[in-house]
Amino acid sequence: MKKKSGDFFAALKSIILPESTDQRAANGPVTNNFILKELMECFENSCKRESVGKSLLFNMHYLIILHPEVYEERLPSLPVIVKEALKAFYGKLKTARKNYDELSPVSFHWHFRFAPGTDFNQERISVEDVRVIGMLTGLKPAGSGGSDRHNTARVTMKSKATNVFDKMDINLDVLRHLHFAENGTFTVKFNPDLSVTNVAVTNNATQRTARNDAGLARIEYYTADTSKDAVYIMKDTEIVIARKEPENVGYSNYLLIESGFVSNPHARIRWNESQQSFQIASFSNNETRVNETVIGKSEAGSPRWFDLRDKSQVLLNGMVTLTFKQL
Repeated sequence: MKKKSGDFFAALKSIILPESTDQRAANGPVTNNFILKELMECFENSCKRESVGKSLLFNMHYLIILHPEVYEERLPSLPVIVKEALKAFYGKLKTARKNYDELSPVSFHWHFRFAPGTDFNQERISVEDVRVIGMLTGLKPAGSGGSDRHNTARVTMKSKATNVFDKMDINLDVLRHLHFAENGTFTVKFNPDLSVTNVAVTNNATQRTARNDAGLARIEYYTADTSKDAVYIMKDTEIVIARKEPENVGYSNYLLIESGFVSNPHARIRWNESQQSFQIASFSNNETRVNETVIGKSEAGSPRWFDLRDKSQVLLNGMVTLTFKQL
């Protein structure tokens, strides 16, 4: 049978322009699978780029910028995208761990923050685009001393020119016009066992599980270095005590203290439902005391919990005093 001329040009086109591997419709809005693909590429790049010696290191904080129309359309799917991303991350870590002596996560939680935007880093964002920005930890506070370099952050991001993920600097000003709403923000505890089953993901707007409207506990705290006192109502079954820094703002379960004597993070307090009691774990290199007893430091992903009784006094680094009261 005679070959049609169109067949020749179609074959030539397939050689010159290979079929796209993008998991989205041609010239259409990004899909859930395409967002997942971009997250995976960013994560895999960080494993190769950040790991050192026999320690496997990887990004744990992700900012995902979508066109406003796509953001609104994908909003109900975001928890599932995060869940699938974590399952894929853990699967990759289980495979990669064979070549390393240890995992070295630099955070106790995975963080995913989605936001709508029409431009980012002087590049236009259309309905066909997604920008994934990966970081080992959250953004460092601007103006923390030194030169203008503190107004930039070193992140993992795809270059539009090369279409590959690379390490680069971004000016923190490009994030100021973006709105990271709670229903698009997800914080999930890191599982050192790398279990990929039953990964539970909820956004920060629905994480609150208070026993009553008044909350679970009242924490009064005083910072000796600034001579300030304040009150925090614990409304989540687990909270993080950390230094007040930009990357922590917006999380409903963070008690943020503006003091250089507080680590980031410093400690966690939880309500143990099975034991019907409160517990505390310290993650700081600096001393943490509970009622004059120094509690041992926990390692990342492996908290050592100590009982925290009603009206206990917690002293952080000898300078910040917390008084814990059950409600």
